[in-house]
Amino acid sequence: MPRISHAPCSTPCRLLGAWLLAWCCLWAQAGRAQEVMAVLSSDLAPYREAYQGFATALGRPVSLVNLQTGRPRMGRDTRVVVAFGGKAAAADYPQDLALVYCVAPATALDRGQRQGSTIKIHMLPADDQVVGTLKELQPRLRHLAALCVADQSLGFISQMQQSGRSHGIEVAPEQLRDPGELPESLRRLASMGIEALWLPPDPLLINANSFALLREFSRANKIPLYAPTAGFAEEGAAAAVGVSFAQSGQAAAEAALAVLAGKEVPADIFPQQYEITVNLSTAAAVELRFSQEILGRAHRIIP
Repeated sequence: MPRISHAPCSTPCRLLGAWLLAWCCLWAQAGRAQEVMAVLSSDLAPYREAYQGFATALGRPVSLVNLQTGRPRMGRDTRVVVAFGGKAAAADYPQDLALVYCVAPATALDRGQRQGSTIKIHMLPADDQVVGTLKELQPRLRHLAALCVADQSLGFISQMQQSGRSHGIEVAPEQLRDPGELPESLRRLASMGIEALWLPPDPLLINANSFALLREFSRANKIPLYAPTAGFAEEGAAAAVGVSFAQSGQAAAEAALAVLAGKEVPADIFPQQYEITVNLSTAAAVELRFSQEILGRAHRIIP
């Protein structure tokens, strides 16, 4: 019987093997991509910035849907939906999927109606970090008024009251029914000797008119105004302490990866990374001077 020799694989054979390997890798990546779906409420800049932070931190392909141009269609391997904005968070998804939502400060989903976990990424760090940073910005602060309309904001303010005690700050919650009550509320707060105003990311309270009123009240009465995002510091708040849109997206990615890994994830996440923005001209107008330490920690200093 003739002996059969095993010659080395020819070049076409090696190329075929390489092609098969590449195809398998692409197939595996596609399978992973279907595990996570990102849904944007619209093409607004905050959602795009948050998504960019999310995509970078996730480090793997992801299906992307913009509700302005399409509707989400779940693949059979989809396990986690990450929603950006209130409209995307409230969309109809299979109840057994995990839902992570961010950049939706006025949205609070009923977790009892879903089988899968429902995780909210808040736009603020933990209450103790907020209060502690305000104390660093204004070391002599003793009486702080925290304004809101949304009940979700009131819950966070209640936590701030407890944290305030350890920092020597009395936090006075001021919940309004609507922004129309703001003038009367500010007059009452001024008579109470309030030393600073703080705003949560509450879209039911903050609009162009209400913020202009708050800014003018702050300057006229030498009472610093603190806001939740850098954009408000640009518009005249003395400082902003909050989680950037990109940081919100990064926290959403970390939550999604933890869910995929089978880890326990808290229902409410207050990101540990946050930003401080200071406005020097506004601070001078309200007779507030920031320490060199806080200026060194600030992510942005507005002249």
